[in-house]
Amino acid sequence: MRLPIISAFLSFSVLASAQTDVALRIDHKAGQDDFDGGSSWTTPAGEEVEIDRLEYYLSMFTIVHDGGQETPIAGAYVLADAFVDEVHALGEVSGVENVEGLKFSVGIDPENNHADPASWPNGHPLAPQVPSMHWGWSAGYRFIALEGGAGINGVVAHEIHALGDDNHTPGQMEVAASVEDGVLILDVEADVFGFYNTLSVAGGLINHGEDGEAVTVCNNLADHVFRLPGASNIEAPAAREFGFDLVSLEGGAELIFHAPLATTTDIELLDVLGRPLQRLSVSEGTVRYTIVDVRQGAFLISVTSGIHRTTRRWIQG
Repeated sequence: MRLPIISAFLSFSVLASAQTDVALRIDHKAGQDDFDGGSSWTTPAGEEVEIDRLEYYLSMFTIVHDGGQETPIAGAYVLADAFVDEVHALGEVSGVENVEGLKFSVGIDPENNHADPASWPNGHPLAPQVPSMHWGWSAGYRFIALEGGAGINGVVAHEIHALGDDNHTPGQMEVAASVEDGVLILDVEADVFGFYNTLSVAGGLINHGEDGEAVTVCNNLADHVFRLPGASNIEAPAAREFGFDLVSLEGGAELIFHAPLATTTDIELLDVLGRPLQRLSVSEGTVRYTIVDVRQGAFLISVTSGIHRTTRRWIQG
């Protein structure tokens, strides 16, 4: 059910100096079609799927605006349901005129991932849900709950409940911003096919955990689901991302790209909370690049070239 969009042509500059409510409106699609949970769909990989449940958490939002400025939105959480397009209140910001994007992380930050859901007020995204989105205090919340069938008549089940602090993956989405009744609305489309990028379910699978397909769907939510309203995500997966190998070295790592970089490329080294540790710029034509001065631990490496972005988890031993 798509909520109506109210046209708004107010200037953000009127609200820039004051505290402004901001909200995220998600319109779920299956390719270019409105998502209808009662239908079967053919993914870009050619697999027929039925989706019975698709819920996911987003957190740690930061608005990118006015020439690259970043304004975090403290304490904002979104529990999205692909079967219900709705407006999610994020909080308040000030000093924002021209919105350029929205940074986020998949799932729940580790500090709150292992807290008691009952400590949150009714109606809060982290409060107890039906069906449950909380696996247990040790494992924490279900970051993504994807359930459905595959094959003719959906007779082969697939079910992924993605968990784990290490899957608190950072992402960034382009949004269309407008002001409606004094609220800064950020509009985005979410293509459910993006969850199936490089994921095969035709043979059925069950994954309730932190590894394998759970990592895949969390990375896909960060990189392959969200788009500007009216944009297209239907090109082949190979056209949406570029490949590279990651080789650990003493005190760092070497990135080996599968082809010379076609444009200047940005590399970010982040901790598992998505906080940047190093930001690097790599020149066009580069095939190998070495990151140095990295201590032992778990990290994320995010590589952005043009409109393509790939994030990998990396453990430095």
